[in-house]
Parts: sequence; C-alpha cells; structure tokens
Amino acid sequence: MTQPVPHYPEQGALVREDALPGLLPPGLRPEDARLLFVHAHPDDESIATGATMGRYAGLGARVVLLTMTRGERGEVIPEALRHLEAGRPGSTDDGTALGLYRVGELDDAAARLGVADRFFAGEPPALDPAAGFANGTGSYADSGMSWGPDGRAAPAEDSSPRSLTAASTEEAAAHVAAAIRAVRPHVLVTYDDDGGYGHPDHVRTAAAAVLGARLAAGTADGNADPWDTPLVWAVEGEARTGDPRPQAAVRGSAERKRGAMAAHATQIVLAADASHFALSNGVWQPLSSLETYRLVAGDPEAAADGAGQPRAGAPAGPFSVPAALVTSAAAGLVGGSTAAVLHGAVWHAPAGWWLPWGLVFASALLLSVSLWAGTATRRVWAAAVPGLVTYLLSWLFAYGGDGSTIVVTDPGTLLGVVGLAWFVAVFAVTLASVLVTARWVRTL
Repeated sequence: MTQPVPHYPEQGALVREDALPGLLPPGLRPEDARLLFVHAHPDDESIATGATMGRYAGLGARVVLLTMTRGERGEVIPEALRHLEAGRPGSTDDGTALGLYRVGELDDAAARLGVADRFFAGEPPALDPAAGFANGTGSYADSGMSWGPDGRAAPAEDSSPRSLTAASTEEAAAHVAAAIRAVRPHVLVTYDDDGGYGHPDHVRTAAAAVLGARLAAGTADGNADPWDTPLVWAVEGEARTGDPRPQAAVRGSAERKRGAMAAHATQIVLAADASHFALSNGVWQPLSSLETYRLVAGDPEAAADGAGQPRAGAPAGPFSVPAALVTSAAAGLVGGSTAAVLHGAVWHAPAGWWLPWGLVFASALLLSVSLWAGTATRRVWAAAVPGLVTYLLSWLFAYGGDGSTIVVTDPGTLLGVVGLAWFVAVFAVTLASVLVTARWVRTL
C-alpha cells in the first residue's frame, strides 16, 4: 500500500521580531562549536535543517549527524529505481535494499553539507551496550506511515518489529545519550514534539532526543563523562502564533542545502532553477534557506564557558525595538555631536603641509559608537542610527544658522573642504558599521 507523503510546511513563515539570529550560546565562536542534529530518516537533515547545517559547517563549526533509521519504507521517485521500494508489485524485499541505497545518498548529502561525522543509531558512538536493542538487530528500521481513523499519523500497518516505533522511547534515548556524551555538543537539534508534520518516526525521534539529552547530563556508566547540552532546539515545521518559547531564525546556506537535497534522488525532485522541490506526492514546495527553531531546553542568553557549559553573566539577547532605538539614538547624540565638533581640527606643519587629524579621529569615534550600538543591541539597523543622528546634527551645524564655525562647507577654504569630507566620512562609516554588525550577528 502506498504510504501518504505529507506536505512540508514552509519554515520562516512567521518570524518574531525578537527571534535570535543563530543557535549557538552567546560568546561561543562558530569555529569552537559542536552541533549534533538528530533526524529520523535520510533526507530529513537536508529538507528540514540543510541550510543551517551548511551555514555552521561553512563557519568552521563541527556539525555531526545522528540518523535513527535508514529510511527503508520511503517511496522511490525515479522509475529506474522503483524496484527498490518495499511493497511494490513484484518486490520481495523488506526495504533493506532501499535502506542500503539511501545510505549512499546520505553520505553524498552529508559531504555536500560539510558534516564532520555521521552515524546511525546502533553505530558507535550512538550505541549504549547496556540498553541494547530489544529487536535483536542492533539498528532501527523505518516505521512507514499511515493515517489512522482519527486523522492522526501512525506507523504503517505492516511495520516491522525492527521499526523505531516498535522500540521503547527509553531504549532509543539511551543510544542518543551515548552519542551526546561522545560528541559533547553545545547545540542539539531535533524535531518538536509533533515531529514537524506527525510522522511517527519523527515523533519518536524527538522524544528520544529530548530524553537522551537529559540522560546524558546524568551520571554516566563506564568511562563516558556526563554532558549537559547547553541548548536544545526543535525544528519549527510550521510557525505557531502564541508559542512563548524563544525562537531562532537561521538564514543559512541555500547552495549547500540544494546540493544536499539533490543527493537524495530517490526521494526528492528539484525544479530546474532549484527554487522548488517535490517529494513523491508531486506537490511543489519552495526551497527556503530560512529555517526556524524553538527552544526546548537551555538558556539562550547564557554564554558558554571554556568547556561549552552555560555560565552566568552572558550577554543578553536582542534588545526590544524601542530599547534598541533609544540606546542607539542616545549613542548617536553623544558620540555624533562630539565627533562633529572635533572633525574640523587640522594640524599645520611648519613645512607647509597639513593633517586633518580631527576628521580621522571623528570618523574613528563615530565608527566605534556605531559598532557598539549594533552589537550591544544585536540589531543591524541600530548600527546605522548613530550615523543618521550625526548626519542630522552636522547638517544643522552647517546650515541651521548663518556663519556656522562648527561645520563649514565652503569649498573655497580648507575647513570647508574638511567639512564636505566629513559628510562623506559619515556616510562611509555608517555603511561600514552596518556591514560589520550584520556579519557579527550572522556568526552568532
């Protein structure tokens, strides 16, 4: 029986004004970060989190992938490979052949995303020998999916005793915990409690990952030390209004996401311009590089210490819009007025040449104030406010009254040349501060 293939909701449809720009604890550089993504099947990592994984891998972070099953019950799109699909007329395979084929697709996708390491549940380090596998096989199989009479997703009616949903959450969580203790991630990413769209393997994976994080933080058996993951995020399949949990909106690598999705050729078709994709249900969906998440556990405002654990005294999250506006405007009034007054200072050398040191100093002062406003509030636009305030003050100084001696714009005089150069400098400094702040915010 053909299993239903649901529509993936577009992420980023509802991004809150106070959404965090990244997943890492404040103060942790991407190149020092370790992120563990826990997914149910091959291709989920690319569709749901590919842009995020590609972004952090590109920034130098260690990105690790744990996949719970090999996707043995997936529907196959290419005609030449449909013999691999379990349950098709004439097929006697239980999905093992498709699972093996999809392992190769996952290897290719992981390489395109820049994943440092990947493994399945039951493969070290995602293996807790004490927990074992009640199914006796040492791995989990795809549960498939059907729609129950109550309209809710359920495992396929002929799902295998080896399937992920046939195992207890506690058993699966023990293997996730083993992986967490080995990888020691600063960030754990999985699904929300609804699995994103209800697939039973996604729901079980989410429960196992969250419980696994709690188990990993407890007393460990053997030689593995406990690890308390600072932040646990859930993929936001469909943004929910009124959800009080902190949100993160990650604008990631569209190029890496497209490449990884293309690797899963049995499951995904990309449009010619790679702007949309379709699964076996044939429904075209936008391919977005914006992926949103909700916080499941941890404090997003607690910075990480040298061991990657949260510490007190962390920089706060983004200021509210009014607070950011007041803060940046006040910085502009103080710093901008001081810079405008000092810009015209010129040092005249005995040899006849001159140095506009005031212009240099004023530009450096305005740049410092603008960068502080942007990074302190973690608002890119706030970095432009001191420059706009300074430009307005300088214009008032120059043209607000007759015979201004603070900002002179007469091109026939040395001070006039410096004054005109000051307006150019304000524009250049404002642009530079916005670009630098935007880069800083993106690396959080």
